[in-house]
Amino acid sequence: MNQEKETVLLKISGESLSGQGKFGISRPPLEFMIHEIQTAMETLNIGLAIVIGGGNILRGADLKKNVFEEDTAAADYMGMLATMINCVGFKKKLKQHGVESRVMSAIRCDDVCEPYHYEVALSHLEKGRVVILAGGSGMPNLSTDMTMVMRAKELEIQTVLKGTKVDGIYTENPINNLNAVFIPQISHDDYLALNLKIINFEAVGFAREHHIPIRVFNFFKEGNLRQVLVGKNIGSVIR
Repeated sequence: MNQEKETVLLKISGESLSGQGKFGISRPPLEFMIHEIQTAMETLNIGLAIVIGGGNILRGADLKKNVFEEDTAAADYMGMLATMINCVGFKKKLKQHGVESRVMSAIRCDDVCEPYHYEVALSHLEKGRVVILAGGSGMPNLSTDMTMVMRAKELEIQTVLKGTKVDGIYTENPINNLNAVFIPQISHDDYLALNLKIINFEAVGFAREHHIPIRVFNFFKEGNLRQVLVGKNIGSVIR
């Protein structure tokens, strides 16, 4: 990596914070992720923005289907509030490890986080602070994957990473299907044509329109984050 500072956007699912797909936040996976981020930031000249999902607290899609029995914006806003819980916890853990960060939310909640504005976010990044992006996009019907690519576009971030529990993109879920085939590289068009699921359909469409590549990798293999950031061919890439 050259000496000029590169800014990276990392998307983490809410489920990752709970460990084995359980409810809430578990210390071991959170500690692991913080250690990986801290190591990368101490050894590489990078700026870092993070988008965190809220699925470990609740999922808007599940609420629509099983609770409200209709496609309601209320469920989406509840999901966005869940991301705020995760982001506040992530910031606290970063602080315990000596990493300065700011939580910026698309939904105003000034007592616990800053309102999101792209110029302020850029200022924090320039000062070496991790920017944790909460509240999704602030609008219903848009996933946190969509927030990932939208914020990358706004903040002019060229490196977009989605950290998962699997090694990259497969034709099917490799956890449930041993016949799933690994896909190291795929175009946006082919990803959409195959209707793959690891990244939201609309988010990949937005990435295609704005020529944003997305790398999907296993965040839970020690050293993987740093290896990806120094250019190692780890995981899968949509481009």
